[in-house]
Amino acid sequence: MKIKKAHIDGFGKWYDQDFDFIANPQIIYGPNEAGKTTLMAFLVSILFGFADGRGKNRFVQYIPKDTSSYGGSLLVEVDAQDYLIKRQRGRNGGKVIVTDSQGHQGGEQELRKLIGTMNRSLYQALFSFGQRDLTAIDEINREDWQQYLQQLGAVGSAQWDQLIDQYQKDADCLYKPRGRKWPLNQDLHHYTDLTDKINHARGKFQRYQDLQADLKSNQKILQQARTELKHQKPVLQQLEHLRQLWPVYDEWRNSQQTSTPGNYLTDQQVITAQELQAKEKEIQRQQENYQQRLAVIDDSHVQPSRQTVQSIQSLQRLKERVVELQAEEALQQRQQTRVNNWQRELTMIKDRYHHPLPAPLDSRAKAELAQLLNTDPVSRTNANQFSGDLSRTSMFGIVGGFVLFIIGLLANVTFLTVLGAIMAFATVMYLYYQRQGSHKNPTAIKDNSQALNAFGQKYGLQDFPPTQWLLMQGDLQRAVELVSQIKAAMQDQQRYDHQLAVFFQQLPPALQKLPLSSVKAKLDDLLEQRQQARQNIQANTREKATIASNLARLNQAYDKVYRQKMILYQQAGVHDDQQFTQYLAQRVAAQSQALASDAYGQQLTAADRQALSKYANKDELMSSLADIQKQIDQLSLTITKAQEKVQQDKVEITSLVEDGTLSNFEQERANLAAKIWHEVQEWLHYQLAVEWINKALTGASADRYPAIIRQAEQYFALLTDHRYTKINLTVDGIRVVRTDHEVFLVEELSQGTAEQLYISLRLGFVTVMSDQANFPIIIDDGFVNFDNVRRQRMLALLEKIAVKNQVIYFTANERIKGLGIKIIDLQALNHE
Repeated sequence: MKIKKAHIDGFGKWYDQDFDFIANPQIIYGPNEAGKTTLMAFLVSILFGFADGRGKNRFVQYIPKDTSSYGGSLLVEVDAQDYLIKRQRGRNGGKVIVTDSQGHQGGEQELRKLIGTMNRSLYQALFSFGQRDLTAIDEINREDWQQYLQQLGAVGSAQWDQLIDQYQKDADCLYKPRGRKWPLNQDLHHYTDLTDKINHARGKFQRYQDLQADLKSNQKILQQARTELKHQKPVLQQLEHLRQLWPVYDEWRNSQQTSTPGNYLTDQQVITAQELQAKEKEIQRQQENYQQRLAVIDDSHVQPSRQTVQSIQSLQRLKERVVELQAEEALQQRQQTRVNNWQRELTMIKDRYHHPLPAPLDSRAKAELAQLLNTDPVSRTNANQFSGDLSRTSMFGIVGGFVLFIIGLLANVTFLTVLGAIMAFATVMYLYYQRQGSHKNPTAIKDNSQALNAFGQKYGLQDFPPTQWLLMQGDLQRAVELVSQIKAAMQDQQRYDHQLAVFFQQLPPALQKLPLSSVKAKLDDLLEQRQQARQNIQANTREKATIASNLARLNQAYDKVYRQKMILYQQAGVHDDQQFTQYLAQRVAAQSQALASDAYGQQLTAADRQALSKYANKDELMSSLADIQKQIDQLSLTITKAQEKVQQDKVEITSLVEDGTLSNFEQERANLAAKIWHEVQEWLHYQLAVEWINKALTGASADRYPAIIRQAEQYFALLTDHRYTKINLTVDGIRVVRTDHEVFLVEELSQGTAEQLYISLRLGFVTVMSDQANFPIIIDDGFVNFDNVRRQRMLALLEKIAVKNQVIYFTANERIKGLGIKIIDLQALNHE
């Protein structure tokens, strides 16, 4: 991305100001309080949004004091295409409009396509730095300084570290292994107490004991599936990472010679064998369940309930939709009030001119009209008529506008304030042009009248006096804006009406004629009825013929799975599951030993090679990736089915209890189990997020850091006039090597040289990442401690960086003006 132009409507001290960023690098000079920081904040705010004004952010909003306009636009070039990004005052960082070179417009979604995943904090951490970042070197100790430089190899690692700390704190607020006061610890303790009470109450029910055993078995399956799902998700992420590294690994592997033992199984065959083991156990479990179900059918004949239970989830979604529509209804009511105000304002503008309003003039047409009016008299009356005091009508316009302006301010009515200001300003401008016109040359009047008439015909202004053409442009522009706002509001209202109609069609027929305010209560009643009905539904009787058919199918499936498993066992030289487990342990140990003996590659870590060596080709890796995704989908389905079976067991246990004691305990424990399940899910989400971020940062550093160091060495050599030529990574941290081969730690360098090392690493990172994230580099007086020679070298380096990235350098050093380069002088703009 390259910023070509900037226009500021109003931002801090700047308003109605244009900047052209022609040079690259672009030097922007200005002393203190000349507006450098304001301009830099404007560039970042247009791309990523205005500050929200909360907390310390209220001091960095840069809301102008001299104008009501707030915002502006940037003309940027992305992939050889020009886009105009305009942002104005509004919610959530301001209202943004993106216009491409063909005139197509869009909003936040189109802007996100241009900037990708980049946000304000990431941009300021990577592509923007200043003297404050350099002076912070003295405020951190040796370990922090070395760690900070090393983290440049991973994108935004400092922010990710903060996120890891926050996730760990959130997880600790839910559960600690030795804690008592945390919610999940308390719920687990309560769950144990309820289980003891239930076990005590169920002593006389033999059937209850059988169902309880089945319930535990289903719960075990559920827990196993959840545990497996927890382990499989990181595997899926690892396989995605390996897919990206495969081209590099394929080149490295071509130079290696590997041998496979005679009884060696591929990773896919091992996975297949493990899947067959799981299928075999699952088939046995299903056979036992069918046999138990046949016994239940023989002992009891429970008739299924005829009541049709509507989906509880569907009712819950309708209930949530009611809340959303009620909020939308309140917004539409407030929007209608604004529409009424806009329509009244539009009517007043139309009534003011008594003719259909033409389109407003563009800037070129305004300039042409201003030139015509400067040579043409505004009024055709005698000049002596305006040589005396103001006429009674003019005085009425000025006084009336002033009174409306004061009333609007006191009553806090924006419309009256704007109308009064426009009336007074229009009257003064009218008198000014009338006086100017009284001194014009009569010959010019005649010649310019034809040009004015032609201009009025061209732009539809012939029905209005030429004296009003310029003055009425503000009203014309406001009328266009009002029509657009009213149209947008009407479209919002139509969208809401459509959503409301669709919602009522989804409701049960009995609720479709009720008002929206009453629907939520009725949905609550229906939801309560369905939940009560669900608890009372008994297990449906299965047909013996169907169960017998299923058992026959399972027997055939079991024989097939067993034969396939034994074929793989024979290939591996084992005879049963125990020997296969020992074989897997020996196989993993042998692979680890072989990987440890391999020489380290320059592009792949040992962990990457170990993982990639499990696949013979890319198709096999892609197949494994698809299999893992399939396993995750299957585990999710298993979890759902297991939950349903657990619920069925609980319902049947409840039906076997003669009194209400056990039922109450079971219901309380079921509710508590659901709560524990959600708390465990939330806790696991935090733990998995921490683990994933750590692995992602490790992989990012390993892939990018060598290239960053090589690029930084070139820049560091250029800045130090080749006094230092190499940057080494050691156990103790970062060391730099001088041309005489003497090695220095970071803290042994001078302040200026340490800053040059920091800048070299920072710019090395930006250069390496330019193919993936090419954004303008903004530097705010980052070379204060540099002498003239080093500053000149720095400027030469910036010119080299500017080949791929746009560089914008803000400085208060007046010597920059004597270097003979093109600069933007903010001090000169302030004096204009």
